[in-house]
Amino acid sequence: MGEDQHSTEMAEKQSCHDLQVEEDQGTAKVAGEDSQQEVDPSSELQYGCFCFRPSWLQIFNHRKFLAFLVGMCQLTYSIITSGYDSSIVSTLQKGFGLTSFDIGGLAACFSVSQAFFGVLIAHKGAHAHKGKWIGVTVIMTGLGCYIYMLPHFLINSYSVLDSYSGNNSATDLCSLEKAATVTGICGGQIANKSLYIALFAIGFIVIGAGTSVMRTLGWSYLDENVSPTISPAYTAYNLSMIGLGTALGFAVGGVAINIYGEWPTKLPDPTLTPESPSWIGAWWVGYAFAGTVCIILAIPLLGMPRHLPNYERYKEKRILQAVGKSRVDKEYGKSFKDLIPAVKELICNLPFLFTVLSLVGHLIVLASVGVFFPKYIETQYGITAGTANIYSGVIVIAGMLIGVILGGWVFKLRELKVLALAKLACISAALSILTAVGFLIARCPSTEIAGINAAYDHKMNISNSIDNSSILLVANLTATCNSNCHCNSVSFKPVCDRNLGKVYFSPCHAGCLSKTRINRGSVLFEECNCLSKTVVSTPAESDNLGQTILGYCPSACKALPAFIAFGVLFSFLVYCSFIPSFQIVIRCVPESQRALALAVQWVFIQFLASTPGPILLGYFIDSACMLWNEDCGSRQFCWIYDNTALAFSLAGAVATMKIFSTVCSGLAWYFLNRDIAKYSAIENENLKSEGNFSAETKVNDEDVSKTRITVNGLASLEYYPYIEYESNV
Repeated sequence: MGEDQHSTEMAEKQSCHDLQVEEDQGTAKVAGEDSQQEVDPSSELQYGCFCFRPSWLQIFNHRKFLAFLVGMCQLTYSIITSGYDSSIVSTLQKGFGLTSFDIGGLAACFSVSQAFFGVLIAHKGAHAHKGKWIGVTVIMTGLGCYIYMLPHFLINSYSVLDSYSGNNSATDLCSLEKAATVTGICGGQIANKSLYIALFAIGFIVIGAGTSVMRTLGWSYLDENVSPTISPAYTAYNLSMIGLGTALGFAVGGVAINIYGEWPTKLPDPTLTPESPSWIGAWWVGYAFAGTVCIILAIPLLGMPRHLPNYERYKEKRILQAVGKSRVDKEYGKSFKDLIPAVKELICNLPFLFTVLSLVGHLIVLASVGVFFPKYIETQYGITAGTANIYSGVIVIAGMLIGVILGGWVFKLRELKVLALAKLACISAALSILTAVGFLIARCPSTEIAGINAAYDHKMNISNSIDNSSILLVANLTATCNSNCHCNSVSFKPVCDRNLGKVYFSPCHAGCLSKTRINRGSVLFEECNCLSKTVVSTPAESDNLGQTILGYCPSACKALPAFIAFGVLFSFLVYCSFIPSFQIVIRCVPESQRALALAVQWVFIQFLASTPGPILLGYFIDSACMLWNEDCGSRQFCWIYDNTALAFSLAGAVATMKIFSTVCSGLAWYFLNRDIAKYSAIENENLKSEGNFSAETKVNDEDVSKTRITVNGLASLEYYPYIEYESNV
């Protein structure tokens, strides 16, 4: 008997050694007897397409190459759908006459498409060849990008009123004669608006369907082909690609909107610059780039095999590490009739449910703040849109690097168990509540605009409250100094009185009677009655000609560095919560339901976070608006916000959602602990009924039930229910 036990121990050691060699070298061999047998070249376990699977291609049949492709797809998707789309919103609105409601509707098309197709494709693809499904949907995403950019090539020219153009620049000035009424603009300004909206919607629907699969089948495909001990590192890698893509999206958007929209066929007027309100940037460049990259990435993805080497070994290891109900592996069929019972079982899995809800709370904040983040920085700290995009990218990538990369490798080195991951997710969520205070501490005073939140007579400053601002907006834009100027049809073109730090709605509202063309095609406004003979100039180089400039007054607020610090901390804690939460999601469900679990998680995120989040936060932000841009009697977007009200709106929204996430993370932690104890007792009883043995259960320092089992007095093993097995047999 001693010899048998010794032989068993030697066999186990040899098996573990073989597995380690396979994991390090990525070979397609199996342990034991099969270690000398190569995989059948005709099978779907080798890299290639159809019957073309030569041996020299098998260098790509490795988990690292798969991880590279998945990561690059995640990076491209995140660039185009996270940071870039937020950077070009104002350009799309001006170029195609889209309202904020139109933009919100397009965002809803994207979110609903991701949720709907994500579940259907994930459920069907989970039992099929995941690599080919992923490759086809990457091509679909590329085509969606091309569809989305079609309106740029269909429109003859962007018909935005260029207030800096020489043809209509006279409307900037104070005119003592009433200007002629312009007719016909509302009905024919953009004749094909409905067509453009339809193309944008179709493009977003196709992009949404394609990108949803990568976060369901893609993550499941990668996870099942790597060892569960290093899976957190791959999760961190994917999340880092998403975070990096968001940061690059802001950066690429900042570059694209500084390129003239009709480039290379036309050049801009010398007086038109990226700082001009009428500027249209090259928004379509990013979609052309992303579409091409997707088509290129799809080619190697289509060659991936159904399973990579060591898949069966990793599957057995995951079964041993399964948690709670994930041990009850109900193999649902491959038809859609099994979708409803499969989803029902997932919803009844309370650790899964509350972990997903905690992610919803986090992603409501990310989805909504992400849309308005560049605009918030631009408004609150008085910087340009391009600079705001850069700061947004810096905040996102800095927090991501610390929270995802460092955190992911710590999880790998410490090999944290599922309860430890749940505890970490809860603590990170609780700490992130405090970052909402950053919006309140690092804020700046609102811009003073004559007739809106400041008086024309320089003797009285009006409170920045929303109520007072609304009253002044209606009544006080006209004053004695501009009452004869007929400025009602003049568009917003702010003028700064540097001496007083006050902004006027336009040169006309400042009472400016004349202008002079100066160097570099710039314009100098003079004889401004409201400014008492002070010269108003553009650009800043001509400040020596007077004490005032065209544009907003320079901000003296120094709170931006503090806001960046709070933003990095906020981003770090959010991403630090993601890794353990995603790991819990895929560890507390059966093997056959992992792809579906990721899809259901994605549905929750899209319907409960990505779709309503921007709408709700947009409502609160709109309530802080002091000056609206109106076209044909309807509001489009906001020019000036009450900074204090804006900061309180964002802080309140962030704090509320973070509290919700903390509560859900705590409940997930509680139910995980309960399930571990419950299934531990059940399996101990089952084991007792099968043999003569004794079992002693205790809780170790990691809060994981640990049982030493002795069978027939001959063998013992360390048994972690739903966590791990350590065999001494």
